[in-house]
Amino acid sequence: MELVSGREWHDRARELHDGNWQLVDLTAIDRLRLIESDPRFEVVVQLVNHETKERMTLHVTAEGEPPTVASVTPIWPGANFFEREVYDLMGIVFDGHPNLIRIMLPEDWEGHPLRKDYGVGKVPIDFVPQPLIQIDAPGQSPRNDEAAIRLDRLGQAVVEGDQP
Repeated sequence: MELVSGREWHDRARELHDGNWQLVDLTAIDRLRLIESDPRFEVVVQLVNHETKERMTLHVTAEGEPPTVASVTPIWPGANFFEREVYDLMGIVFDGHPNLIRIMLPEDWEGHPLRKDYGVGKVPIDFVPQPLIQIDAPGQSPRNDEAAIRLDRLGQAVVEGDQP
């Protein structure tokens, strides 16, 4: 694991790309109450080098308010949707991203639900009563006597024509 400063991230990403490293995944960590240090957020990047069969994990610090790191979408176009997801759910801004808008939540959604300080239960849930299921055909009752089926000595339903 390599720790990279948010200020050095774009140059390090260009260097890795030139060394045949490909982006596999990009996500983020909220370290609130996990580690007593700044910055609070880290972007975690998984890379693979198909020539050498190596894998690498980078942790990129996201500093500032809002937390910001450079976008690597110009370097690895596949980072586009990963960065939008992290922006949407964690609130980390990717400076230089070509279309940094929400990807999973509506545009008018307030906050970022994967942050550890995001309030639980902010979405009201309406429980709608369901209609009672009518059981009126043979074999559709939870009670054996009402189901009109015969059971063997182990309590299994016996289909007509089966040997007991």
